[in-house]
Amino acid sequence: MIRYINLANAKKRDAEITFKSLNPKPAVIMGFANGAQVLNKRVIKSTSSISTQSLLSKYNDKPTKGVDFQMQLAGRLAEDLILADPEIDLELTGKFIDDVSRVYINEEQKPVFRINKVEKIFSPSAKLKKERAPKYNECNITGEDIVKWSGKLMPKTQVYNKFVFAKKYQLRHVNGLTYDFLFDMAKELSDKDSLMMLAGGASGKEPLVMNDGGKPYRAFLEGRIKGEKYCLILHLTDLELKPLPSE
Repeated sequence: MIRYINLANAKKRDAEITFKSLNPKPAVIMGFANGAQVLNKRVIKSTSSISTQSLLSKYNDKPTKGVDFQMQLAGRLAEDLILADPEIDLELTGKFIDDVSRVYINEEQKPVFRINKVEKIFSPSAKLKKERAPKYNECNITGEDIVKWSGKLMPKTQVYNKFVFAKKYQLRHVNGLTYDFLFDMAKELSDKDSLMMLAGGASGKEPLVMNDGGKPYRAFLEGRIKGEKYCLILHLTDLELKPLPSE
């Protein structure tokens, strides 16, 4: 599936180009001595009936004075884990599975069919600031939306020490005109050894949403050239590195 993005340059001239995810294959792979390939399989780790919470609920102990009750139950469970292995279901543990579906459960390990999703916003000091209903984000990189240069250049060393990049996409031309369009971008960024911050939306200051229902990301464009060849990489981040708050 070909994916498109509308990108504008510093002169506010835009073009529709393609992009693809950068997922290079590893150079080293695992294998057996006979040359057979290693295959990954999904297995059942445990069931709700042998979860830690379920095992703790089976004890009828009464609280001991001066001892934390949860620690008291944990001690009982630790002894049973050493002696009898109650956390292992001999019929199901380790069984291979293929198709799986997500199921939401309550505190009693029972399936629930109606849920209310809540998005939690935390401060840099990990304190809960507010809760709200999750926002549905619409894609803002195609159609009438144009991804614009913000004009904010950041040295590569500064960017890499400030953000954690979650995704990378390579921008590609679709014809000779878009080749020149992207090559000029890559050359400018390469000569300045910097990344350009990109933004979208009507205001030209909004984070990029790559697909409907996706997460908003701050975007940085990196350019590299070698002779007549170019490489434009779109770096996406939703996590900024900040120093620990001083007490």
